Amino acid sequence: MDSYDDTSNDHERFERRQLAQDRNRRRQDVLSIDEQRAAQIVSELREQHIVAVQPEEQLLIHTPTGTKFERDLALVYFHRGWQAADDSDS
Repeated sequence: MDSYDDTSNDHERFERRQLAQDRNRRRQDVLSIDEQRAAQIVSELREQHIVAVQPEEQLLIHTPTGTKFERDLALVYFHRGWQAADDSDS
């Protein structure tokens, strides 16, 4: 059989290509976050109990990791990276 006719790995190549495209879309989403959108995302994460507020020190705490942040935007970038790493481990 000619190597050009071999289609046995086509589904794997297609799946890898789809995963790469999904990762690229997520990266673009993360890079386009402004302060206002970050505040909305943090509010949503607070409702989901993923973020807690420590009012006396004016900090946001990413509850799954215990990491503390002063700014919404920093927390959102961290959470997106943590989420991507967690997804890739699955």
